[in-house]
Amino acid sequence: MTRSKLLRALTVAGTVALSAVATTPAAHAAASSCTHDWSGPQICISADGQNGTANPGHVTASWTNPPKSRKSATVYLYQPDGYSYSFKAKRSGGKIVGHTAPGIQSSGNLCVRFKGSSHKACIDIRDRNGSF
Repeated sequence: MTRSKLLRALTVAGTVALSAVATTPAAHAAASSCTHDWSGPQICISADGQNGTANPGHVTASWTNPPKSRKSATVYLYQPDGYSYSFKAKRSGGKIVGHTAPGIQSSGNLCVRFKGSSHKACIDIRDRNGSF
């Protein structure tokens, strides 16, 4: 094969591979949000749920600036349907982090708050997966 034919074949193969990657839908739609009150706790929420579903997947709550003496905390998860529950978060490096999998959600805000704080971080389920 001549050099020009090899170069043309590689260019076509590269273009085909790139177009296949560009048209493949993302497997997951991630969402995250943090509070922005720098004088109080910095609370964040993130979800890794699959695109096109009402399931936010695994939800992570984090407190990025806890007191050094805090080793754990209770997290409250507020669901769009008004239901809430709590789970434990533990220190991981400089943060306190907890995980949960809340299951199918109705359209609206999914929020987390750490016990002892009025700061909430929320994500909008509609914005996260585009199916509502």
